[in-house]
Formats: sequence, C-alpha cells, structure tokens
Amino acid sequence: MTKRKDQSYRSEKCLNCNTPLDVSEKYCHYCGQLNSTKKITVSDFFEEFVSNFYAYDSRLRNTLFFLFSKPGYVAKQIVNGKRQTFANPFRLFLSIIIMFFIFDNLQNSYSTKEKKDLGQTELEESLLTNKFQKDSIYTYKEIFKDSISTFDQYYYQITSFRNYNLKNPNQDSEKAIETLGYENNRINRFLYHKSENLKSNNLKREIGDYFISKLPFLIFLALPLLTIIFWLVFYNKKYNYAEVLVFTYTFYTFIFISLLSLEFVKYLNEDLSIILKSICFILIFPIYLYKSLRYFYETSRWKTIFKFVLLNLLFLPAILITSFFVISVALLFF
Repeated sequence: MTKRKDQSYRSEKCLNCNTPLDVSEKYCHYCGQLNSTKKITVSDFFEEFVSNFYAYDSRLRNTLFFLFSKPGYVAKQIVNGKRQTFANPFRLFLSIIIMFFIFDNLQNSYSTKEKKDLGQTELEESLLTNKFQKDSIYTYKEIFKDSISTFDQYYYQITSFRNYNLKNPNQDSEKAIETLGYENNRINRFLYHKSENLKSNNLKREIGDYFISKLPFLIFLALPLLTIIFWLVFYNKKYNYAEVLVFTYTFYTFIFISLLSLEFVKYLNEDLSIILKSICFILIFPIYLYKSLRYFYETSRWKTIFKFVLLNLLFLPAILITSFFVISVALLFF
C-alpha cells in the first residue's frame, strides 16, 4: 500500500502556502506541511494521529524523566536548542496546574461545600446583628454615617448598587449614583458597572469562586513577574530574560507535578500526605532549586549558595508585590 510520503506523490509546490519545492523535499521548508498530493484516507488520519501522539508522548516522557533525575537539565537543553526533544515548558506547566486544581477541587468538593455553607451562615448572622441587610438599598449617608468597617461600607455600597439596578434596569448609571447620594466619580461608576454583572448579593462567595476558577491562569501569569527576581539575582549575559523564563517554568512544573502526586497519596493516608508535603517544602524543593541553579548557570558552589540565599530573601516581597498586581488585574476583569 502506497503511503502519502512516497516520492511519487510529491509536488513542485506546497499545497498549503504555494512555496516552490523540490521533489526531494518531504516537507515544506516554509510552513512544515507534508509535501504530498495523495488524497487523504482513514488510514492516513490514523497514522498521523499515532505518529503525532507518539512524538508528543516521547517529548513528555523525556521531560518528566530528566525533570526528576537531573535538576536544571531540561531548561538548559531547551535553551541550547533541543526543543523537539522536550515538551513545551509553558504549555506543560499550564496543563499541570490545571490538572492539579481540577483534581484538588474534585477531592475537596464536599469539604469546600461545608466551608461555604458555614461561611454563608456566619455572614448572614453578622448581617442580622446590625440594621443593614444585603437585599436592601442604602444611600451614601445611611452607610457611611455609621461606624462600620471599610469592607462593610463598600460591601453595602455594591449590594445597594446591584439592588437599585435590578429595580431600575433602564436608568442611567450616573443618574442612579447621584440618586443614591454618591459622588459621580470614576471609582463609583466602576463599582456600579461591576455590580451589574454580579449574580447575587453574596459578594464574598462570588469573588472567592471567581479566583478559584482563575487560579491556574493567575499563577501562569504571575511567573513572568517572579522570573524578574531570578534574572536579576543570577544575572548572566549568556541568558536573556526569555531563557530564564524557561528555567522558571520548568522548576515550577516539577513542584506542581510533585504536589499532584501527593494528592493521590492523600487518598491513601491524609496524615502521610501532609508529612510528605512538609518534607518537600522544607527540604526537597530548596535542594532541587539549588541544584537546578548550579547546573543551569554553571556557577561555583559558594557563589550559588550566596545567590540562593539572596534569592530567598527577595522572594517573599516579590511574591507579595506580584500577588497584589495579579489580584488587582483579576479584579478589574471580574
């Protein structure tokens, strides 16, 4: 049976991009498509599926093997050009954290529901202890004249905006804000428009659910900011920021794969899972990071230790700044 890759089916131009080709070229040198005029059959589809799956599977297998056997090796090989040997570090990291949070949410769905119900009950009780109710409408003077916390003030302001909009859906936002006694400024207009998108008056739960659903992507977006610390502390003319970014993503891929594995241990023994996680964070992850940095940058032991300590000192403020920035951006799109 003739195959699509046979030379007899090759064309003098690419059927995808019309780039001129030589019959000796198996693939288009411009777009990479197979140089073949043979009509596609079911067997061709199956063959391509198997070959593509095997190619990705081999890259994934290589990546996982060296991630756990040689810290820093995968990042260095990818940076040095061996990109077909290993899985794409950005795509793999995103896939792993999505799997991690899906599995974690499924595992803790029952306990999470209990916590939410408890939180809802406590919230309702706190609302009943004062004169404000989340399903009512309050003016600026009614809310801000009482000595309640800043959070409660904004909570009742947003719920008042939402409740007012539900009763007056056709009224202009600026008119509504003025009617409720608020200053017609950018912040109040922003809060009013956000209140229109709320599904309920349980603001705390709605924001919490939103962040939980977006957490994998928020972590994915946060790493480029944290990479700046790696890049500055271990500055080396040999590697640019993008190449250090590859290192960062491969390192955190190792962390989340390890944590995902420990989630399975949790099914067998929760106490054992907690002990193993503690060992990972206290011992295994720091040692793995040290070995990765030393292999990737090829620095001496003492120089690596010094920069490793400096990196950890800067890491906490970097996480706080990054978290604030990412949370602020996320709230803008809430």
